Amino acid sequence: MHLNTSLLRKFLFVVPLVFSGEQVFAQTASLASHQAVYNLTLADVADGGGIESVRGRIFMDVDNTCSGHVVTQRMLLELTNESGGNTVSDFKLSTWEDLSGNLMRFTVLNSLNGRIVEKSDGVATLQRTEGEVVFKDDSSAPLTLPEGVMFPTTHTKTIVQAALEGKNIVAAKIYDGSGRDGLQDSLTVIGKPGKSDLEILAETEMKDMASWLVQLSFFDLEKQTSEPSYEVSLRIHENGVGTNLLLKYRDFSLNGTLVDLKLKEAADCK
Repeated sequence: MHLNTSLLRKFLFVVPLVFSGEQVFAQTASLASHQAVYNLTLADVADGGGIESVRGRIFMDVDNTCSGHVVTQRMLLELTNESGGNTVSDFKLSTWEDLSGNLMRFTVLNSLNGRIVEKSDGVATLQRTEGEVVFKDDSSAPLTLPEGVMFPTTHTKTIVQAALEGKNIVAAKIYDGSGRDGLQDSLTVIGKPGKSDLEILAETEMKDMASWLVQLSFFDLEKQTSEPSYEVSLRIHENGVGTNLLLKYRDFSLNGTLVDLKLKEAADCK
């Protein structure tokens, strides 16, 4: 079984909302700082995918500070193929994005079976017409970003604002900070509002909070294909916390179940 690490490591949590009544037009996006843990289990395997079982976890830590947005995520996966061989993937990505959305620092570390296969950190900046990613490794040439690229938090805010205005589709190019392969195209479809019935939310302020089903499709810009590289479906709550994850790759799909959640105090930026 060939493990495509460039697909596995590109899980990027975005937090769109949706229009749910006339009063929301006066609202602005407000995303909660939080920590979340998701258990990953195998949902489906394509014919010939060669996968027998998958288990793993996603760890998310989001801090919306007075100077910028800090997101740390880790994705651990153990895959067993039909022959009984195991592959352990460990992907870590940390980003800091300033409030303007024009500056981002990032660090990425990707390993397979304990062996580091990618390690990168650098700074990405956006100008009026295009952007540039400069890596701290002197041997890595800068990466040029095309006009209109967004960083993850800006992308999130754009989706939120579009949803608040009653729109249900957002198309955007994103640079997510995952090294030289972090540039991708995306299409987001926002569904109708509803409420989650998860027990883990029953004792929190999210018990009766509005939420929406969202599907995000990500595309390889270089291949220029209409077939997405991978898709993420989830239920997004009004404060940006996601539940009911479904990660769809070409060979298999994973369910992501929220098993731990901690909502943090909002930063006092007066």
